[in-house]
Amino acid sequence: MMIKRVYKNLKSTMLLFLWLVCSVAVLAQDRQITGTVKDANGAGLPGVSVVVKGTTSGTTTNAEGKYSINAPSNATLVLSFIGYVTQEAAVGNRGSVDITLAEDVMQLGEVVVTALGVERSQKALQSSITKVPGMSLTAARENNVGNSMQGRVAGVNVTKSSSGPAGSSRVIIRGNKSIGGSNQPLYVIDGIPMDNTQFGQVGVWGGTDQGDGLTSLNPEDIESVTVLKGAAAAALYGSRGGFGVINITTKRGSNKKGLGIEFNSNYVFEKVYRYDDTQTIYGPGGLKANPADPTGPQIYAKPISQLEAWNWGNGAMWGPKFDGSMVPQFDGVSRPYSYAGDNWSRFYETGSSWTNSLAITGGGNNQTFRFSFSDMKDTFVVPNSSFGRKNAALSTNGKFGKKITYNAKVMYSNEKMNNRSMLGDSPGNAPYAIYGLATNTNVMDLMGDPNKPGAVPVGVTTPDLKSTGEEYQQANNNWCQNPWWAAYQITNENIRDRFITSANLRYNILDWLYIQGQIGMDYAVRNSNSLVPQGTGYQRGGSKSETGQFQREINQEWTMGADHEFGKIRVTGFVGGNKMTREYERIAASGSNFNVPFFTSVNNTSSQSFSYGYSKSGINSLFYSAEVSYAGYLYLTTTGREDWFSVLNPANNHKFYPSVGGSFVFTDAFSTLPEWLSFGKLRAAWGQVATANVGSYAVVPTYGLLGQGHLSLPMGTFAFGDNIPNPNLNPALSSEIEFGTDLKFLNGRAGVEFTYYTQKTTDDILSATISQSSGFNSTSVNIGELTNKGIEILVSGTPVQKGDFSWDISVNIAHNENKIVTLAPGVTRLFIDEPRTRNAGVYQVAGMPFGMILGYIQKVDPASGKKVYDANGYPVRSDVMEILGNGIAKVTGGLSNTFRYKRFTLDALIDYKFGGDIYSGTEVNLTSWGLHKQTLEYREGGMPIEGVIQTGTEPMVNQFMVRYQ
Repeated sequence: MMIKRVYKNLKSTMLLFLWLVCSVAVLAQDRQITGTVKDANGAGLPGVSVVVKGTTSGTTTNAEGKYSINAPSNATLVLSFIGYVTQEAAVGNRGSVDITLAEDVMQLGEVVVTALGVERSQKALQSSITKVPGMSLTAARENNVGNSMQGRVAGVNVTKSSSGPAGSSRVIIRGNKSIGGSNQPLYVIDGIPMDNTQFGQVGVWGGTDQGDGLTSLNPEDIESVTVLKGAAAAALYGSRGGFGVINITTKRGSNKKGLGIEFNSNYVFEKVYRYDDTQTIYGPGGLKANPADPTGPQIYAKPISQLEAWNWGNGAMWGPKFDGSMVPQFDGVSRPYSYAGDNWSRFYETGSSWTNSLAITGGGNNQTFRFSFSDMKDTFVVPNSSFGRKNAALSTNGKFGKKITYNAKVMYSNEKMNNRSMLGDSPGNAPYAIYGLATNTNVMDLMGDPNKPGAVPVGVTTPDLKSTGEEYQQANNNWCQNPWWAAYQITNENIRDRFITSANLRYNILDWLYIQGQIGMDYAVRNSNSLVPQGTGYQRGGSKSETGQFQREINQEWTMGADHEFGKIRVTGFVGGNKMTREYERIAASGSNFNVPFFTSVNNTSSQSFSYGYSKSGINSLFYSAEVSYAGYLYLTTTGREDWFSVLNPANNHKFYPSVGGSFVFTDAFSTLPEWLSFGKLRAAWGQVATANVGSYAVVPTYGLLGQGHLSLPMGTFAFGDNIPNPNLNPALSSEIEFGTDLKFLNGRAGVEFTYYTQKTTDDILSATISQSSGFNSTSVNIGELTNKGIEILVSGTPVQKGDFSWDISVNIAHNENKIVTLAPGVTRLFIDEPRTRNAGVYQVAGMPFGMILGYIQKVDPASGKKVYDANGYPVRSDVMEILGNGIAKVTGGLSNTFRYKRFTLDALIDYKFGGDIYSGTEVNLTSWGLHKQTLEYREGGMPIEGVIQTGTEPMVNQFMVRYQ
């Protein structure tokens, strides 16, 4: 009995012990912990790091601030986020751990991705660097990421083209630094430079904006954008960073149990806000003999026949007032001689952009991943114009053991642009045709064949005797298209497939010493074709062209770095090298005059031509960076880089450019400062960067073959045209100094950032005129010099922060003064480009700002100051072009407001520019066509003019005042 009782007690004890062991084991086992991280206003914080203390297990919060992580009950979670106080939370028996993070104004914006992808404390930054969150780029979405930067960063001037959904973006940081270079910044994705080639632009004879490299990027994949403005900030990127750097950091995966799925849908629509503002009182017509007095003065008359209506169907609004009488039009149909209404609203459509994105994230302690797919469909306001883009991205990062970490990414994009808008000149330019259209004509009457918009319908005889299916033209002007024909029949297409890949491997030799290597490739294939169909007014035989382009850029880089503390002194630095190789290949075929009607193939043309081009270039580089800090408030940084350029003569193809800068966080150094000053820093920097705006094979004589040859034999020509190569060219050098301060007040409720900079570019590469007896017109030389100086101010604050509601506001403003100091010897003006009107142009003028607008004005008698007219009363044009203005805005900036109420957020951004002048070729044409409102004055009678009459080459001394009709 005793044995039985002992056994029973022992059994109970063992069961109790096992229960306790199992309970402890259960408590020690990992289980899923969820929660939400919010700010002081109750809004979810995305991107917060959640790590199990003492382990490498961690995750980040999603867009709503939610997270999920596996952790045992005895674990402690460490939650950290840039700009907020790091907090710890014990898990215990809780299955949900919600945390509210408090802002830490002393650490606000602590880590910023700088040159070469290196993360640095914002306290240590010696130059102005601005970070833009990726969420800002998707709120009011732009197809081109560059356009999203406008108004968000002080000193960044963005010019958005009006060429359609796949147009290019021109971004200028702190003014233009080169007379002959592109002046556009270098774009870097996760430490790897990206190609941002612009494939084509509009010239004096028209054309299309062919877009750039930024249209490939999906904004949903971008975590943040960091703008490196000054030379000191961008010096580590060498010559490619000479015009500034825009660092793009993409999103990565996170450690979580199961999969994180994120779906976003975005819809944007656009309409033409303001149509033309033209006169609608007078109709088409012109001067003709007065039937009542054939030998007397001519009178303004309206068309009385189909032929006259056709002759006055475009750009001839010089008829009498509209009176509602029936008159024939271009198609022979009589309609009221009255304003036909708004043709713009009839022609333009409502544009729309619909984007759907899906992202999947996941991973464990040793590896994480993120996969995303996005589909964007965009239709333009111009009919039959559309842009489609599909993006896919896969990234992974992880570690092997304790010393090796890695990350890899591949981004793919497929873009298809249908019918980019023709701009500038008239061929294929639908808006140009509508501007000049007789205002008593309804654009819908030009539709013609509904199955072939803009074509001559069956049974209609046109004044130019076009056949059915050919262009149904509204005027006796072969170079002005029927707008429907331009939109639906004259077509072009661009398709681009692009891969941007990168991989990085890092080995931590010691706790403070590492070595790292990375490689990246930007690879793209672009196919284009354009069609001018048979029956087009200016080319009735039609034409077809097809082009295939391939380009690839590979960057290979290695670095060795260290980060060690010696008491209060901390030393951080690295050395490394980079090898960049770039290849480009192009093959094109074109033909005109189709043999078999309406069979649109190059092989079906009677006149054909072929062309081929290839180039290869590279840059080899060595660089270093060293930072010394004392007690966390005094920092000194120096960098250096030397580039060797393959495009220059080996005798002078390299350049070394250093930078040095420092920052002093005086609020950390002194404890007696007033409480209202939460944070204060002074900074200064000096740096140099080189730029080599020289293409491949541009410094030595090269030769090429003409595509068609002659009598089956090849024909050669100079590949460098009329600009003789100069083997003695050196890279241009840009030097810049900047000073600034960053201040925070009232526990971070208000802040001010101020920067002053002065920059100078020397040895810029320009084209100088030489004696034509040499057989050439010019040569490239190192001679140009220009300067930039300016200020940048950012003021931010939170005027209201009460309960669930808060209001954040920031305003940035930048002023830039630019000056062309010198051009080539004996050259005071350098022509850049001109509009189709050809009576004005953009020039670089010594002693004046970059981008001066010059044009002809009415001659003025120097003796009397009166305007000069000829004997018939017409104004006399100036002998040379005079300065009309400057096309560069002097002041740029933006005003941003963010209102939050619980989980709802409203953002409003206003960007502004002041001080830039615009020359409008449209205004000139509207005036000459009689469509501009300024042509209404004196239209019914004589025009009083006062001035002097020019006889021969000199104005007459006597003045006069007449009433001229």
